[in-house]
Amino acid sequence: MANRDTSRIKIKWFEQTTVPTGSGAAPDAVDAASDVYACVTDGPSWSGFTRGDVETTCSNTTLDGWGNLIRTFRAGKMVDLGTVTFTVDWDPDDTYGGREFAAFFDGRSGDLLVEFPAEGAETTGPILVLTGYCNKFTPQGTVLSDDQGSRSLAELVFRISNIDVTAPV
Repeated sequence: MANRDTSRIKIKWFEQTTVPTGSGAAPDAVDAASDVYACVTDGPSWSGFTRGDVETTCSNTTLDGWGNLIRTFRAGKMVDLGTVTFTVDWDPDDTYGGREFAAFFDGRSGDLLVEFPAEGAETTGPILVLTGYCNKFTPQGTVLSDDQGSRSLAELVFRISNIDVTAPV
């Protein structure tokens, strides 16, 4: 098992409509012509996955030694894959605010690719294909600062509805 250098994770955008007409191409992570990587400056951080519970407590359950009725549960079938959050360089490079802005306003689901670097004899590292949509966009920046502190950034939160893993090769 390789130790992955997570400082070199790359995130590939899925295709989005970057003009507010809704007429752009459908989200696509396969077409090489649309391969555009986000300039990630922080993250990704994960909210984590959760599974719902089904309570199985019954009124005739035996009480514990102190006379308490203990609530019992079994695993439910409702799984929430949560969110992934990352901060990117935001370049409002056109009339509509650029690709990062469009990630939120387009509102369609697509496949966001999280690519880990290859290690050792691998030619490609593992890839997480996160199907979802951007549900939060938070512009960031610092006035009267210099160097890295003066970058125009945005924090993006993607709601995940499916995860596929491609093993390293």
